[in-house]
Amino acid sequence: MKTLRWIVKFLPTLFTALILAIIVWVSAVSSADPNEEREYSAPIPVTVLGLDPDLVITGQLEDEIKVSIRAPRSIQERLATNPNAIHAFINLSGLKAGEHSLEPQIAIDFSPTRVTAFSPSEITLKLENILSKEVPIEIRQTGGLPIGYEAGEIVLSQPTALIIGPESQVVKVERAVANIDLSNVITTISRQVELKALDSRGVIVSGINLNPTQVNVEIPITQLGGYRNVFVKIVTTGQIAQGFYLTGILADPPTITIYSTDPELAANMPAFIETIPLNLNGALESFQKEVSLNLPEGIVVVGDQQVSIQVSISAIQSSLLLTGIPVEVVNLGQGLNAALSPDRVDIYVSGPLYLLDKLIAADIIVRLDLANKTPGTYQLIPVVTLGDDAINLDSILPASIEVVISR
Repeated sequence: MKTLRWIVKFLPTLFTALILAIIVWVSAVSSADPNEEREYSAPIPVTVLGLDPDLVITGQLEDEIKVSIRAPRSIQERLATNPNAIHAFINLSGLKAGEHSLEPQIAIDFSPTRVTAFSPSEITLKLENILSKEVPIEIRQTGGLPIGYEAGEIVLSQPTALIIGPESQVVKVERAVANIDLSNVITTISRQVELKALDSRGVIVSGINLNPTQVNVEIPITQLGGYRNVFVKIVTTGQIAQGFYLTGILADPPTITIYSTDPELAANMPAFIETIPLNLNGALESFQKEVSLNLPEGIVVVGDQQVSIQVSISAIQSSLLLTGIPVEVVNLGQGLNAALSPDRVDIYVSGPLYLLDKLIAADIIVRLDLANKTPGTYQLIPVVTLGDDAINLDSILPASIEVVISR
């Protein structure tokens, strides 16, 4: 009983002491780990929650925010190294189609913390109903087929495409279109083509999903009666110059289209048309020439009446040994004598045969330059002049010459 009365008597004093102790403890903790306010300038991504599966967000969504947080220094340091500990989200649960302004919610993995500010303070967005519809697939043919060819009926792997997306965009789509270029096509086309969703003005509609994105297209290409493709056969006459050979002869174009009012005549022709003879007699170099075609009666060429013939000619390469070529001395000092051993050399040369056939020893100059050489014995390499850059010096025998200079 006395103990109880004592507690009651000193209860205010005990309570006051407890409050003072808490204040002292809080003060000690605060001085060691003071509260600070920091702005986190790195944008925090905004997570969207609760979106109705039959709705879609359209337009520009503000999907990042900046926050200011008040927290003890130790917490701030943890947040600085763990930016993913700060979360922002908006909850769209229960919202219908239309425009909405929502305040983002901030959650932080660490405590104690307090969000003091964030920007933007509201996020405005527009919700639209998701719509789907089927539209026809259209293949647009660009370019023109070569003369004498026609395109058959287009065959598609499927006739329609499914458009899914925001209602405002889906209603604009009238068709799914792909382009195929028929320029220079002479065989049946079968390929995958990319589809694009277009509105009534032919403008691409964005922000929708197209299924499929590609479609397989087949377009039969056939040649009309009376037309036929044949090869160009080059006819030549004469021989190119001696010492040269023919490396190639090509026609451009290599095939042509012919036509006859009598389809049977065109069908029974050989698979080639000859050129008029091209004269190669005495040709020394490559050349190009336009030539006409030797057409049978009743046959005409569709397009250009001539073809371009490219003739490639090269010189025959050979080699030659020339012996006993005298060695000349130049720039020998006044009053000095030079003895060469040997004083003649053999040389191997290579080059076009037609030049080697005309090359003689007198055309070749072999020199030793003795400028600034004083009496003594030297091993020197001679300099050879061949007179034509197309001829190559392969070797000199011997490769060097002993020179004894005396007074």
